[in-house]
Amino acid sequence: MGIENRDPKVVLALGGGGARGFAHIGVLQVFKEAGIKIWGIVGTSMGAMVGATYAVGSDLYYLERILDYLKWEDLVDIRIPRLGLIDGEKIETLIDILTKNKIFEDLAIRFWAVATDLFTGEEILFKTGPISPAIRASISIPGVFIPVEVNGRTLVDGAVVSGVPVKAALQMQGDLVIAVNVGFDHTHHQVKNVFDVLSKVIDIMGNQLELHQVQLADLLIKPELGSIGTMSFKQGRECVNIGRKAAEAALPQIEDLINGKKQQLSAG
Repeated sequence: MGIENRDPKVVLALGGGGARGFAHIGVLQVFKEAGIKIWGIVGTSMGAMVGATYAVGSDLYYLERILDYLKWEDLVDIRIPRLGLIDGEKIETLIDILTKNKIFEDLAIRFWAVATDLFTGEEILFKTGPISPAIRASISIPGVFIPVEVNGRTLVDGAVVSGVPVKAALQMQGDLVIAVNVGFDHTHHQVKNVFDVLSKVIDIMGNQLELHQVQLADLLIKPELGSIGTMSFKQGRECVNIGRKAAEAALPQIEDLINGKKQQLSAG
């Protein structure tokens, strides 16, 4: 006799990748259209921003339309370097709008954000309190954005320690973990400016970390983003469409996974 009859708890691990992370929008759109229920999301960097936007109930299609008007220069406030080139006030305003100034405890979908303690190197998981500061910390690319001070810790981009946060997603204790990797192949990453240098360093570190983490997921989705750069915000719509294609291609596998897990749960 089965002990329960319910849908499996699907947890997404959404990786970092700057503008490439807009592919997560397309993935989530396809999941919603296919009726795949998301129980939890763990996001790093842009994966955290998109994941939080979804978790608070914002319209993914409206977010996609915003990309037509979103320019990198509109999000940066350059300052004399000390701990970073970008102060972050402009992007904080956007984060406030996207997350509706909510707290983690408000969300119907479980959501965690990953950041890195700059001094200890620890992975920091945000699970409670205001969402906006957590996202601001998670996207703080070292040397680009000024680190964020939260609860006495100095925090930077979660991709430093967890480019695709599968281990954190497993801690959420769902039934299935689906990872979405939008990371850049650093061997094809051209260096033209300081942002490219810093981004390439993150990519090199992240690629090594991702190799281990993604193997722990039940399924990996890797949108074919080619040479689209971390700062290529003008290609946001293209990233969304590529994310959609990757998710659509993965739907048969996802449905098989969900049906198989549902049978296991029903059988006890």
